[in-house]
Amino acid sequence: MINIVHVKQNKARPLSSDLAVEIGDSILISGKQEAVPFIDNRRNQKLHILLISPIGTIIDSDQVRLEETGLRNIYSFPVTPDLYSGTYFLQIEGDYKRREKVNIRTNKHLIYRWILFYGVQLSNPNNFPLNNFVLDLMIPPSISPIQQVLNIESNYKPKKLITDNEGNRWLRFYFHQINPQEKITVAYKADLITRLVAYDITRIRGEEENLEKLYPEVFQKYTKPEPFLDSSNRDIVNVARKYSSHSPLSKVLAFLKYVKENLVYVPQDGDYGATYAIENKLGDCTEFSSLFVSLCRAANVPARLTTSIILSEYEGWVNHSQAEFFVNGVWFPIDPTLQHDFRYLYRSPSCIILQRGNTLGNSNIREVRFSYDDMNQHEISIHTHKEVKWDKGLVKGRKRISSKEHTEIKGSLFEEINWKFSFPSLDLDKQDKTIEIRVTAPDSAPIHKPFSIPVHLYNRNDEGLIGTLRVSFSRGGLYTNHLYPLVLEGNSHEPKMVEIPATNFLGTTFIEFIFQDDNGNKIGYEQKKVTFH
Repeated sequence: MINIVHVKQNKARPLSSDLAVEIGDSILISGKQEAVPFIDNRRNQKLHILLISPIGTIIDSDQVRLEETGLRNIYSFPVTPDLYSGTYFLQIEGDYKRREKVNIRTNKHLIYRWILFYGVQLSNPNNFPLNNFVLDLMIPPSISPIQQVLNIESNYKPKKLITDNEGNRWLRFYFHQINPQEKITVAYKADLITRLVAYDITRIRGEEENLEKLYPEVFQKYTKPEPFLDSSNRDIVNVARKYSSHSPLSKVLAFLKYVKENLVYVPQDGDYGATYAIENKLGDCTEFSSLFVSLCRAANVPARLTTSIILSEYEGWVNHSQAEFFVNGVWFPIDPTLQHDFRYLYRSPSCIILQRGNTLGNSNIREVRFSYDDMNQHEISIHTHKEVKWDKGLVKGRKRISSKEHTEIKGSLFEEINWKFSFPSLDLDKQDKTIEIRVTAPDSAPIHKPFSIPVHLYNRNDEGLIGTLRVSFSRGGLYTNHLYPLVLEGNSHEPKMVEIPATNFLGTTFIEFIFQDDNGNKIGYEQKKVTFH
């Protein structure tokens, strides 16, 4: 028989599902050809060995000819700090098949629960009151499936929730008057979940025809130049033209490789954007993301920036620029600075997206927005604070912003806050319109063979809906997606035959059927469990 063992400090013992394999340990497969059942020794036999991550990505693959080994050690895999904690699957294919669970434990996790504290200190330095003061505080968006806001609490009751077309949200607070020398602290805390999600680029399929007709506003807005996103720059246009015959997804990968291969990461003292990046061949995360977005737009692939904070190993929470691109009716997240794998698109779960869209220059997409009577004549002092707390302690990142300068400050203002108002009552993520999805799926299916599933979508609203049916295999994260942009007429029934692609993975998995709008908001959902054998 083939043996799968856990090697720790040069000592081997049988691998079991309740045994944790840690950093520095190894997984070892050993055995001999004559001891392997169901193998015909007259043929040139191979074993195909796969190590599959908790989110379904293949992190290691090997083929072994048994005739050439005649050995004890067939395969070895070391556990390194870059792996995420969770249940991995060691799969052996061929005439001999076997699948084992491997419980790997590291300091990195697939899902994180955070508490984001955000607050501003308002101070009126004038000798007269400030009237009709309106304050907008950004709150993180819920972006399925990578980020979910569970609850928000604040110390003042907001007047309303403000949203824009990009999915950004602000809490609007109103103060009739701020007296001379008066100080007011307005704060909220958001409970949220972030997930590690990986998209297998080779398995993203969809219907690209008529996409521009389905989403004319998306193409009109996100394929044109903006400040710092100069997609009309001659050098950027020349690079994009080289890939004019490629599919949209192939263009995205080509532009990601171009940015990675042609820019050198150098921290900057400001935000300089795409033209600076392509002319000087350097920049930090802002330039990497700006150039990527500009290349996509020059090639008629909608793309936009996202602003986030990310947990750095050495600096704590820092500001970080990322991007999204629009393919087959879905916005896909991408990190042009930290993305190194060109098969799987990863987004780190140690990252909280704050805003979507261009925040550079004089953009209206700001974390803090305010107005009051006679703004041009009277000063207001505003200090902003951010902190993020998780289960392993408090990690802090703070910034001071005033109307005239940006400086760092010390100290926290959240310890004495009285959180009076809870936001589930505001229904932050409530959808006004929903659809029903009905799916007839088999309980089991053969491995390595595609099959089709009938899907029925029912729009019981009077108005029509435009969105995308996303069909995803799910195991912690996503590793394959089929995307179907659809127009659902009012009070209609839309049948759809959905192809489920051939998979490499033995065992049980979940298939998700999600109908979503162009900002990723779920409008309909269904899930089916299928066992592959």
